[in-house]
Amino acid sequence: MEVLAGPDAHLLSFRDLTRRLGVTTGAPYHHFKDRTDLLVNLAIDGFNLLHHRLEHASIGTRSNDSLVEALTVAYLDFAHEERGYYQAMFLPEVCAQDVSELRKAAEESFQHVCKAIAHVQGKLTKDEVSERAVSLWSFLHGVINLRAAGTLGRRLSVERENRFAVEAVKRLLQPGN
Repeated sequence: MEVLAGPDAHLLSFRDLTRRLGVTTGAPYHHFKDRTDLLVNLAIDGFNLLHHRLEHASIGTRSNDSLVEALTVAYLDFAHEERGYYQAMFLPEVCAQDVSELRKAAEESFQHVCKAIAHVQGKLTKDEVSERAVSLWSFLHGVINLRAAGTLGRRLSVERENRFAVEAVKRLLQPGN
């Protein structure tokens, strides 16, 4: 997974992977039809892990603020701790695939976020909840990419990055926004 965690994840080849793992160049083809198939399977695993993290983070939250904070931090921590999976989940060639298992895994994570937004802001329509989820996901994805590039680290510690993100998400979820 560390090969996917770096800035050149989009360059991963079976040949490079087999060299790193010390296996024959034909070994990956016993499990995956091609490189994209491998990446799609990693993305499915990543979305399933993310969904599990989001579910776990939601347990025991007593207030809307604690729910928002728990889910925001869980998402940021997942992206930081599971960088390889996170990279695979959002590679353009993976996102372009029409694989039902991938769609299902991604949708479960998205719906968990939608459910939390609907809980926090009960008066939104289903479409408004979905649009708000896309906005939040986009914002957090930006924070994660800026963190990975080192841009935020020059301005904020990781703890401050998380606090900044949580406060921004709370503001985005305030009624009237």
